[in-house]
Amino acid sequence: MTGRQITGWFWSILRRIVPWGAAGCLAAGVLAGGTPALAQVSGGERPSTSGHVPELAGYLEDVQIAEPVVFRGLAVYPILLRGGQRLRGGWLTLDEAISRGVLVVSEKGSGSVPLVVVENRSRDQHVFIMTGEVISGGKQTRTVRSDVVLAPGQRIELGVFCVEAHRWQGEEKFSAGNALLPQSIQQELRRGADQGQMWFEVARNNAALDAENATGSLEVALRSRPVQEKLSEVRQHIVPKLPEGTMGFIFVDRGRPLGAEFFGRGDLARALLPKLLDSYAVDCVLVYKTLPAEEARVHGDGGAIEYFKRVCRAGSQRTDTPGSGAGIRTRGGGLLGDGVSLGGVLVHYGVQIQDRIVPLPKDPRPILPEPQLRR
Repeated sequence: MTGRQITGWFWSILRRIVPWGAAGCLAAGVLAGGTPALAQVSGGERPSTSGHVPELAGYLEDVQIAEPVVFRGLAVYPILLRGGQRLRGGWLTLDEAISRGVLVVSEKGSGSVPLVVVENRSRDQHVFIMTGEVISGGKQTRTVRSDVVLAPGQRIELGVFCVEAHRWQGEEKFSAGNALLPQSIQQELRRGADQGQMWFEVARNNAALDAENATGSLEVALRSRPVQEKLSEVRQHIVPKLPEGTMGFIFVDRGRPLGAEFFGRGDLARALLPKLLDSYAVDCVLVYKTLPAEEARVHGDGGAIEYFKRVCRAGSQRTDTPGSGAGIRTRGGGLLGDGVSLGGVLVHYGVQIQDRIVPLPKDPRPILPEPQLRR
């Protein structure tokens, strides 16, 4: 056992909550900068991370978990990293890069449902594209199938799914969608859903949000005024309260851990948090409504620590990814995870429970997508 491992376990094996601002915080329950943390398990040890690819194993060894920010039963536990961020250089998210004209996303040829072309025209910045991110426009709105890193000057064909069943016309270029698949749909993507299943899940989601539209667009549904008003309320209550240096998040709904997101840089985590928060809130706050505010209390650690241990035990393997990074995948232990690293450093790893986040409707409506799949 190395000294680094002992120190990591001391800071990171966590169970009970030390109240925000409590004068009597345990010494082991205060992170750098005075951020309250969850206290160490007496005599406990972090499960081995040896089953993970090296860059993720090393990252998990240094994870620290701060106290949650809670709104209507949805709890977000900030992840901090002992030693700070590892990922160096200049980085942009998908939306940032498209908005700045650095990343160009276009239809492949005359249009192909499962593929688009992406080009990073920056001379010195990498672009990170996250699983489930939405790109708007083109001949139909799409969502990204896997985590991708594009090096400066790199051009690739990117695997996507359609999330707008009843449109096949428009311009060649795409714009920033500023949206992410709801987590319930991401589950189906990670389970290996085909295009027909994705259309069904999008239609189910839109109907549940009472935001059905002529083209069956997920983006249009998520951008509808009633939906945005509710999502904005969630963001306003949670985002400003997260501590400086947050590198990731564990999401817990009414004591049920749903997923976690780990980033190699704090600025990537911060930039993508609003979309990640929306993707959980759509399911947990808007569709599968949480308990009334007076009942939505967090008891103990809300299951976040056990979930983190479960992630440690689950392990991960290499998988293919387009672009410059190395793909990471977890399909075991009741978890579905995907990520990417670059040069032996973790860029991002997202991992969900395998059980459905929201129940299926009792009488699902038949979905009959109209466009032909063009290849």
